[in-house]
Amino acid sequence: MKNEITAASPTQLLRGRITNLRKARRNQDFFFTETDRNKMGATAIAAGLAGLGGIAVGLSGMAMDTTEEADLLEFDLEGKPVKAWVWESVFNENDEVQVVAEQWGDHWQGYGIRRIDDKIVALHPHCCRGRYAHYKVSLRIWLKVCLPLLLFMYVLTGGIAFFESLHNWMGIFQMWVLGGAGLLAILGVIGFRMSRKFMGFVSLAEGIFQGFGWSDVKNIDLPAITKKNKTSSDPGVLGVLYFRY
Repeated sequence: MKNEITAASPTQLLRGRITNLRKARRNQDFFFTETDRNKMGATAIAAGLAGLGGIAVGLSGMAMDTTEEADLLEFDLEGKPVKAWVWESVFNENDEVQVVAEQWGDHWQGYGIRRIDDKIVALHPHCCRGRYAHYKVSLRIWLKVCLPLLLFMYVLTGGIAFFESLHNWMGIFQMWVLGGAGLLAILGVIGFRMSRKFMGFVSLAEGIFQGFGWSDVKNIDLPAITKKNKTSSDPGVLGVLYFRY
């Protein structure tokens, strides 16, 4: 699936009123290409032959189905046919919108849609942060996972040492340091690889933000910005599946 744009891409900012709007809630795999899926299937077979059953089962499941629900929109904008995947659409017939889009053959492929009157923005799934904002969120999640695990490990081993009357506290301290460093390193590698998996969406998000004419795109965090200005009357999914900017 073609899903990346950059500053050099032939995207345009279209503006007009939505007509002939059609919306379908569908399942689509936004993470993995067919090549990725084939690689995971081959790796699952190899893991199974090597006796790594758990890994094989996990990879086989990912190879079979990693789809998620999103809205496929089709509409006309000032005579231009537009198609766009968004996480969730709240747009209606005759809404005046801006669309960051690229021409694909006989239609325009939309990546981001922004309603003029209330500044509601719906984007291609998982495209909501620039790279610096993405790094900050990834680091925050890593710390939220690591710190409780470290605390649990320290309390558990300290409690065992105390009740078992083990007095080699220097050895225990060294175990804490080495064990903590090992845990941080392992979770760091896992977190880094997971974070890198989203970089295609981050690049696409920055291209969309530039298409709208926004500044400092690398630091834009739409979920944080939206939730900061959210009111009690706003829908719960605002700031999660669509945004305001």
